[in-house]
Amino acid sequence: MPAFVRDVLHNELEAELHDQSLWTYRLRKMEDGQEKLFVVCQTKDGEIERLFALNGQPLSWEASQAEDRRIERLIAHPDQLRQRQKKQREDAEQARNLLKAFLDAFRFQYDGMQGNLVKLKFTPNPEFRPSGRAEQVFHHMEGTLLLDSELNRLAAVDGRLTSEVKFAGRLLGHLDKGSTFSVRLREVAAGHWEITSMRVQMSGKVVFFKTLNVQKDETYSDFRLVPENTSLQRATELLSDSVNLMASWK
Repeated sequence: MPAFVRDVLHNELEAELHDQSLWTYRLRKMEDGQEKLFVVCQTKDGEIERLFALNGQPLSWEASQAEDRRIERLIAHPDQLRQRQKKQREDAEQARNLLKAFLDAFRFQYDGMQGNLVKLKFTPNPEFRPSGRAEQVFHHMEGTLLLDSELNRLAAVDGRLTSEVKFAGRLLGHLDKGSTFSVRLREVAAGHWEITSMRVQMSGKVVFFKTLNVQKDETYSDFRLVPENTSLQRATELLSDSVNLMASWK
C-alpha cells in the first residue's frame, strides 16, 4: 500500500512542478457572510479576479463600474499582483514540502472503494520526526484519501485534528482540536488536474495570542485553458467576455 501511495504523491509533485498551464475559471466563496462569485484569469504576471455576483445576484451597474476601475488600477500599478504572486509561490512551495513528508508522517490503511476511487485511512506515524512547525500538525491529524488508481492521482483529502496542537509549549500559539479541512480535485482537461473545492475550519491562537479563525469555503469550476502569452490587458478582456456571457444567461 505505501508504494501505491508513493506513486500517487510522486505524480502530484511532478504535476505541481511541471504543469505550468494557465486557466480562466469561476470561483465561488463565502466571505464576510456573503456568497461571492468571481471570474478569474491567470497570466504569467499574476492572476486577476473580477467579482460578478453577490448572494446569487449580479452586481449593480455602479458596483460593476467600480470593479472595472479597481482592475484598471491594479494593472497600472501591479505591485499588489506581484506580491500576491510571490505569496502564492511560497504557499505552493510549502504545500510541496508537506506533500513530500506525507508518506513518512502517516500510516495508511485500505478502507474500501468509493465509486472507482480507492479510499485510504491515514493516521499519525509515531516514529515521524517533524522538521518544522507546519509538520508538527501531522502528529495530531487523521483522515482519509481518495486515489484514482488508473491515473495515479489524488482525488480528495479530508483531515481533522484529533488533539490540540501546541507550538513551543503554547508560547507560539496553538490550533484547536476538531479543526478540519477538505479538498477535492478532478481532471479538468486531458492530463490536467485542479482543485475544485476547498473547505477549511480552523481555530486557535498564534504568536502574541492573536485569535486564529480560518473559515474557508471555496469551489472552482468552468476551467478553460488560456494561451501562455496572455497579457494582463488580455486577461481583463477575457474576464469581461465571461461576465457578459454569464449575464446573458440570466
